[in-house]
Amino acid sequence: MREKTMRRKISILAFLCIAIMMRSSLPVSANADTDYESIDAQLEKDAEKYHIPGMAVIVVDKDSVLFSGTYGNCDSIDTPFIIGSMSKSFTALSIMQLVQSGKMELDAPISNYIDVSGYFSNPSDGDKITVRQLLNQTGGLGTYQRFGNAKITEDYGKHMYANVNYGLLGKIIETVSGENYADYVDKNIFTPLEMRHSSATLEGSRANGLIDGYRNYFGIPVAGTPDYPNDGSWSTAPAGYLSSSASDMGRYLQMYLNGGMGIISQNGIDAMFYDNVSIDRESSCYYGMGWQLFPTQYSEPVLNHTGLVENYTSNMFLLPESGIGIVVLINMNDYLVTNQLAGNMIMPLLGEPQAEVSGNPYIMNHLLYDLIYLLIFTLAVYPLVTLKKWQKKAKKKSLLVLDVIRHGVFPLILICLPDLLGIPMWVVWFFVKDLCIVLCTSAVFLLAGGIYKIVLDVKSFGKRRS
Repeated sequence: MREKTMRRKISILAFLCIAIMMRSSLPVSANADTDYESIDAQLEKDAEKYHIPGMAVIVVDKDSVLFSGTYGNCDSIDTPFIIGSMSKSFTALSIMQLVQSGKMELDAPISNYIDVSGYFSNPSDGDKITVRQLLNQTGGLGTYQRFGNAKITEDYGKHMYANVNYGLLGKIIETVSGENYADYVDKNIFTPLEMRHSSATLEGSRANGLIDGYRNYFGIPVAGTPDYPNDGSWSTAPAGYLSSSASDMGRYLQMYLNGGMGIISQNGIDAMFYDNVSIDRESSCYYGMGWQLFPTQYSEPVLNHTGLVENYTSNMFLLPESGIGIVVLINMNDYLVTNQLAGNMIMPLLGEPQAEVSGNPYIMNHLLYDLIYLLIFTLAVYPLVTLKKWQKKAKKKSLLVLDVIRHGVFPLILICLPDLLGIPMWVVWFFVKDLCIVLCTSAVFLLAGGIYKIVLDVKSFGKRRS
């Protein structure tokens, strides 16, 4: 999914309860005389300050590694991480290989290559969506759709980030190539580029030494296994669950900087980068084929894609004019805090100074969120711990109105608020578990308190009648 959009919505969800936080970011510029020794020291300091369990970073030009570093519990540049939606560029590259070999056409309907009846609510939609539209994410498929319920929405023709687009591309790759997706990517990308620490399966990732991933609960990183997907999941391996190491990703970006290295033609690369559609007119961002283009925001055009799954985050950049590629892999998803801080943390890699930040924003931001969570939970538990006081005042009409709001309206708001903001609760559960826990448990306590009060009222009424 489009991580920036989801981040904005979930931040609104948390702060609609109490307050709104404002954040800022800096533009990027390349610096040929980058002091990597100082950057390394700063990254070490920031990784500890922001409680990042493990991180790997690499900077390459077309011929060599300019800088690499590992931090926290990542002790090797060869250690694989799940790279999230950066996987989409591998899927797009695979499609372009098949197009280049004459096995398929970008502007052909996808129903030419796969039986869409198992993926779409209305199979005729497969005749209206082209391969190119899946790549550019303009086929009208919704952000939260999955295999089986995919359908064209009113946004057909506009860019709408949706994992299901790249899941379908994975199925097309399998049908056209006659190989399963993992084998195709391994044979046609990983092996030729000597990406020995990369895989498109969970088993392969673990065999390669996949680093443990962490979710953040109330400011505390907790290790857990990845929710690796299947065909019934919201995401799929082609959309977001390849694994790779910083060293392998450096080789991958060097392939683009060197005109394809026999993996893909320069024309194919140009199509992936520049045959794009507008994402956001206000910020002049464009989505190509597994890559975003920022043509004017920075001192030179920047190609980028981020990655985010439940317990890993990643970021890659290509600066074609400078001939530089950058990859940052982190084994934690701290959606509302560290994920934002990491953007500023890597600015020096892009030639820009970090924004001035006073105090420790990790601690302060988590304290603020935790206070909000605590306040919501306290409001939910308070009626239960004050039942004796309530019983003495239960006959007051004003209290009855308050109870209806407190035990009926408020829990309903807590449960429905994500959907009202356009985010299903299951997405909040996967990406911001602590917030989901607070919302759901608070709603349960409020509803339980209301039910208990009704039982007490019924018993009291029965005693009065007898």
